[in-house]
Amino acid sequence: MTTTAAVREHDSSALARVDLFLVAAAATVLITRAYLAATGYPQIGSGPLHIAHVLWGGLLMASALVAVEIATDSRVRVLAAVAGGIGFGLFVDEIGKFVTSDVNYFFQPAIALIYTVFVLFYLVAREAIARVGLPDHRRIAIAATAVTDLALGHLDDVRRRAALGVLGGVRDPGLTGTAAALRAALDAEDLPQLGVGSRIVRARNTVTRRAETVLGHRVVRRIVLALFVIQAVLTVVSVIVALLGVNDSEIDDMSDLVVTVSSMVSGALAAAGLWFLVRGPYLRALRLLRASVVVTLLVTQVFLFAQEQWGALTGFVVAVVMFECVRVAIRIEEDAASQDREQQGL
Repeated sequence: MTTTAAVREHDSSALARVDLFLVAAAATVLITRAYLAATGYPQIGSGPLHIAHVLWGGLLMASALVAVEIATDSRVRVLAAVAGGIGFGLFVDEIGKFVTSDVNYFFQPAIALIYTVFVLFYLVAREAIARVGLPDHRRIAIAATAVTDLALGHLDDVRRRAALGVLGGVRDPGLTGTAAALRAALDAEDLPQLGVGSRIVRARNTVTRRAETVLGHRVVRRIVLALFVIQAVLTVVSVIVALLGVNDSEIDDMSDLVVTVSSMVSGALAAAGLWFLVRGPYLRALRLLRASVVVTLLVTQVFLFAQEQWGALTGFVVAVVMFECVRVAIRIEEDAASQDREQQGL
């Protein structure tokens, strides 16, 4: 196994639970806002009382936390991810009430704040899982959890095989005895083929593989490349217009300024990436294009959501597709480079 491949190893079950949490939270925000708009924002309670849905969110998050503290098996973690995600969605949906003096649910930047929170959660969680990786002691811990599930009757054959595969990577001489004992414990009687946790992990992996297949297709990559070209051209045009003083309109506020500057930075990075696509090296070009989209997602989109709220959703979806397409291309190039080094004996 090459070093590059080893770094990429991570706890796929943990990643699936994080994704499940965020999907449940985002879906809850969308469903809640759609329901309230369709029903005329009803009040739950009578007279001066109003039971805000943030309270139900706190109850669900507390229930998820207590469930994880009490339970010993991993199946509860999946249920806690769903319950906690729904609770967090109900909580963060009312963020406008807690950052305004007049308790304004319709505070315009609320959607931008919700978007920022979700993006930070996603990036931090994925980075934490990637950095932890799968050192030997973590492999032992994952297998031990599988043995616990086996004792409780909650382990299926798919997760058992996954745990045995994780144990196969243990190299520390001080842990080989423990790994052998766990392997023996997992080699028990026949188990059910597929449980709830494995279904979720398998579904996530299937969706990821299919999405990467589509995003790695030549036609899709050319479309994304064309979008980068358009972005670079628009940036050049906007700079020329600004320098010539054709546009005499003033920037209304700091939000407009940030959107303008971040768009120019993103466009400049895209232009540099397109330049290296022609001149090489190819991997540097892809990384510059990725940096361009990262600026868009982490800066430009935040302020666009603050200005346009749901109107910025289309641009967000396009940026995500562009980012994922470039990410897949980078992974393919890094894997190819790693294989070349391995064949050369480096």
